[in-house]
Amino acid sequence: LTPQRIDEILRPIANEIRDGKPAPKLKSEDDKSVAEMAAKIFPNLNETLEAVGLDGDQKEVFKVPISEVVSKLSSQSGIKYLLLDGIITKRLLEGAKNAGVECVIGHRVVKLSNSDGMTLKTFADLGVS
Repeated sequence: LTPQRIDEILRPIANEIRDGKPAPKLKSEDDKSVAEMAAKIFPNLNETLEAVGLDGDQKEVFKVPISEVVSKLSSQSGIKYLLLDGIITKRLLEGAKNAGVECVIGHRVVKLSNSDGMTLKTFADLGVS
């Protein structure tokens, strides 16, 4: 790497540090209602290592540690949204699909070949974090 190339790579990061991080933006206007719901839940969920299940009326059905989410999903029904302070994994999606969850929101999504018709979003996609 030449000093010039290093400068090219690091310039955007240096500018971001100097100017402050840009405000998060909603990637798709279609997600506005989901983004509003996620924005309400996010402050109480972030950095807790917990997951929240919501019904169709966006009322909280459960709040459990991430380690118990899959087992909780197997014993619950009527959950439309699942928001978690963690990574959306294949195992989690299988449990969510069996519970009838329509939308899963987390910090990151593992690369998947198929989401089985569920909507998968990150908080960043929704302009929340």
